Amino acid sequence: MDSLLTIVCYKDGEIIDGPNGVCYNCPPKKGVLVNNLIKYDELEDKLCHVMSIDRAHTMLSMIFRYPSLMSIGNGNINYIQLPIKDDDDVKLMFHVVAQIPPSNTIEMYLQTRPRDHSSGLSPSLDQEIMGHDVEIPGKGNLAVHTDETEEDLAHNDVMGANLAVVTESVMIATNNYVDIPFTNENVEFYDEDEINEMNYDDEPPTNKASLDDGEHIMPSPMFKQLNWDVINSMPAEPPTSRTGLWNESNELFKGLRFESKEDLQYAVKRYAICRNQHLVVCESEPQLWAVRCKKWQEGCNWRLRACRRKSHGMFEITKYAGPHTCVYPKLSQDHSQLDSTLIAREIQNVVQRDHTTSIATLHQIVKDKFGYDVYCKRIWEAKRKAMLRVFGDWDESYQALPKWLNILQLTNPGTKIVWKTIPLGGISGNVRFMRVFWAFGASVEGFKHCRPIIQIDGTFLYGKYMGKLLIATSIDANGHVFPLAFAIVEEESQDSWSWFLIALRRHVTQREGICLISDHHAGINAAIRNPSVGWSPPHAQHRYCLRHVVSNFNDKFKNKVLKELAYRAGCQHQPQKYERYMEELKRLDEKSLAWFSKLDTQKWTQAYDLGYRYGWMTTNIAECINGVLKGARMLPITALVQLTFYRCVSYFETRRAEIRARMAAGDVYTTYAIEKFRRAEAKASGHTVTIFHRIQQTFEVITALHGFHIDKGRNKQVVKLNEGTCSCNKWQSFGIPCSHVLAVSAHMRIDSWQFVEKYYRMDAYASSYAPEFNPIPHESYWSYPDFPILHPDPTLMRDKGRPRSSRIRNEMDLKEPSVRVRYGLCKMAGHNRRNCPTKDGGQSSNPLSHDN
Repeated sequence: MDSLLTIVCYKDGEIIDGPNGVCYNCPPKKGVLVNNLIKYDELEDKLCHVMSIDRAHTMLSMIFRYPSLMSIGNGNINYIQLPIKDDDDVKLMFHVVAQIPPSNTIEMYLQTRPRDHSSGLSPSLDQEIMGHDVEIPGKGNLAVHTDETEEDLAHNDVMGANLAVVTESVMIATNNYVDIPFTNENVEFYDEDEINEMNYDDEPPTNKASLDDGEHIMPSPMFKQLNWDVINSMPAEPPTSRTGLWNESNELFKGLRFESKEDLQYAVKRYAICRNQHLVVCESEPQLWAVRCKKWQEGCNWRLRACRRKSHGMFEITKYAGPHTCVYPKLSQDHSQLDSTLIAREIQNVVQRDHTTSIATLHQIVKDKFGYDVYCKRIWEAKRKAMLRVFGDWDESYQALPKWLNILQLTNPGTKIVWKTIPLGGISGNVRFMRVFWAFGASVEGFKHCRPIIQIDGTFLYGKYMGKLLIATSIDANGHVFPLAFAIVEEESQDSWSWFLIALRRHVTQREGICLISDHHAGINAAIRNPSVGWSPPHAQHRYCLRHVVSNFNDKFKNKVLKELAYRAGCQHQPQKYERYMEELKRLDEKSLAWFSKLDTQKWTQAYDLGYRYGWMTTNIAECINGVLKGARMLPITALVQLTFYRCVSYFETRRAEIRARMAAGDVYTTYAIEKFRRAEAKASGHTVTIFHRIQQTFEVITALHGFHIDKGRNKQVVKLNEGTCSCNKWQSFGIPCSHVLAVSAHMRIDSWQFVEKYYRMDAYASSYAPEFNPIPHESYWSYPDFPILHPDPTLMRDKGRPRSSRIRNEMDLKEPSVRVRYGLCKMAGHNRRNCPTKDGGQSSNPLSHDN
């Protein structure tokens, strides 16, 4: 279909390199309207006439400002120069302009030189303009032709430990772009391939259509060079028109090019899946790939053969016969070409955005996209491959870790790194990984303003190599988890916990009187009892997580009533209330009291804690893992460490925004402290205060009646302001005044906020998150550390297949329902639709299966 286009002509200037490629250093001279069906000679005549060029004595050179999509920059257009020398060049020029906007404007550079009448041949236009042979490359924006070697054509398609790529994936900073390098058949030379092609092809290249074997006319090369990885990650609304891209709904054709063999295979598989056709591989070599229809023997002649061309280094379809002529009797629920490799490329962007996406979710994504219900085992394998592409190879990740941690220390002062390795037998300069400890400088500095509490725990790693992730956290002024230090070790033992706690004491904090909260792990207990580790009294106080204590108790007695009584006993602030619950435990089961007699009462109860744990009875390590470190345990080791860094960066910034908002509102204390203060203040209004000694600041407080319960309330508590104590023990436990202290303050007309500890102030909260994380520079700026080559421990390699959960599940992992579940139809409790005794119209044979 013919149409009119505008040619903007530039003359009497120079072609220069600009930020968007080549441009002209002078304004345009003329604008010419031409028909898109015009021939080369007609175009030359018209331009010479308009520009007043004497063709008898002057030769005209036309150079088209060729637009091409850049390989970087989200689809921005870069310009290169393309000489126009014949009709084919003119057709290509109009075709390109129709594909890339503005679709009706052509920029043409005109150069003239005196005609040499002494020779019948003029010098090559390419040599005159560029000074050397011009080849529009198949990748990137370089316009210089260089000698090609076999090494230049080698493609490494397996993602290694390229730290810049891994870091980009961890940060979820994906750049969506389409790499479509354009070529011109009159510029690209095929002489070398025609000589060497017999190594890969069984017929010479041709652009003519063959009716015998079903081959197709080869269209313009701009349609032949596709990068399927970036096409798969195209945004929903690309910034520029890409109507010229091939997709699986179109027919394949001879001459179609792909960046790699994997891209070629991916495109052919998508083509087969789209048409419900099945293919078999006839030949596969590093530089060649050939497939044919599965029903070849039944008369379908569909076949494809492709090889890597040396002239451009890309895989090109050199032989093609299609389309398919076979049919299948019915639709299958699976497809042979929908393998784990193809699925991995389809879900790669999903995995990169959230690597914790479940197999069920990925399965549904594949089903919605292709319509096939593939096996979950294949989805799992596909996710493993996608993780490999996104986050790097597991073994190479170990070798990359020292380099990344080194630049982390250089850019983030105060960051602490501790290694433990063993020599690799017989190989100098190589070591085997055992353990690594890291604590970010911002966390080390910020902990100085937190309450003196540290919680420690360990969790399993779920990657290729087994191991444990040890974590130390604290509690900030507002009751949030404060990430402090991390370590990867081979297992939880006395030796590994001692190593971790020594590193924590030496490199993170030397504060005295810290309360260390943990579970009842034997390795932790043994490590803390060792004075050389640095966490035994009086340097620190060890406390148990109440939830773990009660869980261990329930594993022994398996009685929910006893479990609930034990938990309430541990939470009591007053010793007499604790004793009351223990007496009830003894009445129900005397053996239960004997079980608790083996534990140090000071370590698991709040009544005898002496205020070291600030009322914090459990470890919040689960919140840290699920929040700050969600999904980190399944990543390669470098990606795992990087994820802890970037999650902490985000976590600190979130807290800073919260702090700025609260301080702008005029808050002096944190929300946690204010809410606890207000609840106590509401109770204090009904208390009665009696002064016993004004100088010693001793008071008696009688509490008000408790609501409608005449038998509750009227308790007596003794408050000693000068000692900072109340007999209820809550003031000592939390560091926030209880209702009795607030009643005394109101009675004596003194400021009660002065009794709130400094750790709850907004300035302390702000100081905890004031230390900053510094960005990690590009990998090219990194220095190489003086560190041997690191190798993983092969004894920790996990068996193949989906890893089973290593966690021993108990009642802590189950949420107890507040009410018994009832089946909606029969209105009876204790069963559901599947095992309802009345579902067949009968009556229940078990009267205990539901409530009467």
